[in-house]
Amino acid sequence: MGSIISVVNFKGGCGKTTSALNLSAALCNEGKRILAIDNDPQGNLTAALGYTPAEQKRTLANLLLAAIDYPEELASHIGHTIIHTDSGIDLIPANRRLADAAARLQVMQLSQYNAFGETDRCCEKVADSLMPFLIDAYDYIIIDCGLKHELLTVNALAASDFCIIPVQSHFLASEGIPDVLDLIRSVQAKFNSKLKIAGILLTMYQSRPQLCRSVQESVREIYGEQFHVFERPIEYSIKVAECPAAGQSILAYEPRNPAAESYRSLAREVLILG
Repeated sequence: MGSIISVVNFKGGCGKTTSALNLSAALCNEGKRILAIDNDPQGNLTAALGYTPAEQKRTLANLLLAAIDYPEELASHIGHTIIHTDSGIDLIPANRRLADAAARLQVMQLSQYNAFGETDRCCEKVADSLMPFLIDAYDYIIIDCGLKHELLTVNALAASDFCIIPVQSHFLASEGIPDVLDLIRSVQAKFNSKLKIAGILLTMYQSRPQLCRSVQESVREIYGEQFHVFERPIEYSIKVAECPAAGQSILAYEPRNPAAESYRSLAREVLILG
């Protein structure tokens, strides 16, 4: 049985997609079977793996809508949606049509619509209904969450075993942590009592500037007793920004880069989670 991990934060530029991609790659390099799910209508993870989001005819949106309207056909939809990438990572892509699926979830929520009269079919757990068709085939399922469309993020968390909170290494970014924690606690209370916070991941870290070190110390001081803070921050490198254009992870693009080693360290800690 595999583990499902959501990468979540409401702030842009904190390294969610980068971390989802490179954690997937690092775990894949450890011989693990990996499925990456793009849960963002912008399709950034899809693009980072070398695919044009707008060209994808079968995406996560199709699966969510099928789970609502045609659950008996869900297995065949999943089989046609998964992309087996050259990197060894399997991908369920996304594009702007995911926003339409999010709107459908909102209609379900507003009308208190329940398609099957069962609590596990509520609008917040549609994504969770996909997982039985996926989990046996993979060691890890990594879900990259977007900024908006809260119901999509709630769906991801409701389906997950763990979540990782990436935080850019400056003070304004770290101030967003309480909002994320509030949503996670809400999901734990209402939809997924087994959800655990795997840890807070500091990203875009520069070891020399005092500001980054101060943020690291501050995050550990404020949250270190309650939550795990991953041991090695993700090193800042311009090469990480170049990777999406090449459709590669930093581990493939420049494997000796300090950021690549940072993600290997993250993967080792994730492997301990189970």
